[in-house]
Amino acid sequence: MRYRIRRIAPASALRVGCTLGWLVMLCPSLCLAALAVQVLQRVNQALSRIEPIDISVLGNTIARIDFLEILRLSDTARTVAQLTQSQRLTFVALTLAFVLAGAAVLAVAVLLFSAGYNLLARVGGGLEVELREEE
Repeated sequence: MRYRIRRIAPASALRVGCTLGWLVMLCPSLCLAALAVQVLQRVNQALSRIEPIDISVLGNTIARIDFLEILRLSDTARTVAQLTQSQRLTFVALTLAFVLAGAAVLAVAVLLFSAGYNLLARVGGGLEVELREEE
């Protein structure tokens, strides 16, 4: 028996793309989330080492220079500190975000592939598949 695939339904392509997308992206997302948590820890360590400088004359403080405030990084330092305090939650949230983003990209890629196939199948007749029944 011969069958010809003339058209791939966009809803079907999107369903397959979403189903496969999270499976394909799970391992890379876990690795990227672990890497991101490590980077956040290093950034937190670097930002926590920056301390304000007090300028004093004869025991009286006359000026205080806070480099985080000058560079407007104090809010960023607080956010990074909060993210590193709850590492498990940060890891899970980043993994979920990476999986969703990767699944969406793969779903769009499969959708574009199916649209391209449909255009080519309209001109060339589509993919022909021969099936043989076995006992």
